Parts: sequence; structure tokens; C-alpha cells
Amino acid sequence: MPRSAKAKKDEFVQVPLWWAEQAFQATRTPQAMVCLWLLHLSWKEHGPTFKLPNERLAVRGVSRSAKTRALCNLETAGLIQVARPRGKWPIVTLLYL
Repeated sequence: MPRSAKAKKDEFVQVPLWWAEQAFQATRTPQAMVCLWLLHLSWKEHGPTFKLPNERLAVRGVSRSAKTRALCNLETAGLIQVARPRGKWPIVTLLYL
């Protein structure tokens, strides 16, 4: 369950994407790379909603099926909402940020 905005101040970590990519490959956790990539895109787009193409994740060792599983798991957990326009990239909204 998400923490309330008035809860203890969150801590943050900065990590180079190349390092995270290698760590997630070494631990065989491609869905973790999807999670980190979503946060990166939100920061890059200056907002919680953005498109999620396959190519940039594929370069980082994340298959289309791993991306799909990660999105479903995060959506079920209530962390994101996903719009899936037919024939187009999914549009992801991070919740509670």
C-alpha cells in the first residue's frame, strides 16, 4: 500500500542506468529494469504519464514479454495505470508520486 504524502520523508538513490542494467542482468530480474525505467521516463518527461516503447528496454536486455508481465504486476499492485491503445505503445501513468 502506498505511503501517505505526510509520512516520513522518502529516501532516494541515484544510480547509473548502465550499472542497474548490468545488475539486473546478473540477477536475472528484467522486471526490475522495467520498474527503474518507468521512474527514469517519468523524470525525463517531467510528469507521471508517458509512452513506453519496447526498443529502449530491449537494448537493456528486457524482452517484450518481461515488459508486459512487469506492467501487469505493477498495475495489479496499484502502482501504475496502463492504457493500451490497439497497435500502439502502452501509455503508463505512475500513481502516488
